[in-house]
Amino acid sequence: MTKEQDMVGVNSALQELISQVDVDAVGVASLAEWKETKLEEDALQLLPVAQSVVVLAMEISQEVLDLSTHSRIVGAPSMNDLLNAETDYINGQLNEATFDFAKSCRSLGLKALVLPVEGCPMDNRFLGAVFSYRHAGQAAGLGKMGWHSLLITPDFGPKVRIAVCLTQAKLEPTKTGFTLRCESCGICLDNCPAMALAVPESNKQYAFDKFACNSYRSASGGCSECVRVCPEGR
Repeated sequence: MTKEQDMVGVNSALQELISQVDVDAVGVASLAEWKETKLEEDALQLLPVAQSVVVLAMEISQEVLDLSTHSRIVGAPSMNDLLNAETDYINGQLNEATFDFAKSCRSLGLKALVLPVEGCPMDNRFLGAVFSYRHAGQAAGLGKMGWHSLLITPDFGPKVRIAVCLTQAKLEPTKTGFTLRCESCGICLDNCPAMALAVPESNKQYAFDKFACNSYRSASGGCSECVRVCPEGR
């Protein structure tokens, strides 16, 4: 068996493994299709031999989101505690699945790097991560970016947590034919307490003031209004 044939077998084994990962959604972006883009640049800075970006997602329940609030009263019960507890559980499950997939890559002789749900290095001066999970999810066919700058998936809307695995494996990319309806909606713009959202320019997917959002979230103790009110995935 030639080295090329052996690699085909390895990639096929990983492709099969992806279909069995115990998460709600998995997508793959092939860096060969994203030459000279920020996605490729950021991925290769982290893993120079990366050929594929595997994006894994799990749903946050609408029931918990419906109870969340962006306002708090000192000493009063906070329903956000339920959201935090569910998010912690989801993060653990998602990270475990992502690390297990990376381990499988390495066991087959391929390099892999996990970017966990939380913990991706941030540049706090500019509020930017070294790798955008949401844009990777869009490239991997999991959904599209909405006016609230979040990844909207066909089945779950923006109610997802995301983890990423960069891998040397050459995997089959996934696509989506999902169509957004942000232009006929705009509910997130009307409900953003930080007034951080606006109608985007025609050549943009969103207009988002991340500094206003971050300031409000820090002062209020958290906010998920744009996720909560989005009608997609209900």
